[in-house]
Amino acid sequence: MPTADRKDAVAAFDAWQEVVALTRKMTESVHAGEIERMVELEGRRHRLLSQVFCNDKPRPPVDEIQQVMRMDAEIVRRAEALRGELLAKLNTLSSNRKALAAYGQFQQSGS
Repeated sequence: MPTADRKDAVAAFDAWQEVVALTRKMTESVHAGEIERMVELEGRRHRLLSQVFCNDKPRPPVDEIQQVMRMDAEIVRRAEALRGELLAKLNTLSSNRKALAAYGQFQQSGS
């Protein structure tokens, strides 16, 4: 293998290992409810993925790609659950505000 090809293979391998590490960190962040941190990590990971999957670079092993895809699915599921929890809290807050406004109007109409 020519030196240039070996450098490209090593660089692609290093980038892929960083993608895997970032995906693990994203999983930890989303489980901790640290959505902003997860989004920051995704930005870094996205840039690396574009390097890893360039047409002229060797591909990571299929089983590793599948592992990252499973972690991605877990991240999306957890993020959706957090989104649902947040929406439920916002709906409760909105309902509470409406109830307070109605009570305020009731109090004003009685005076």
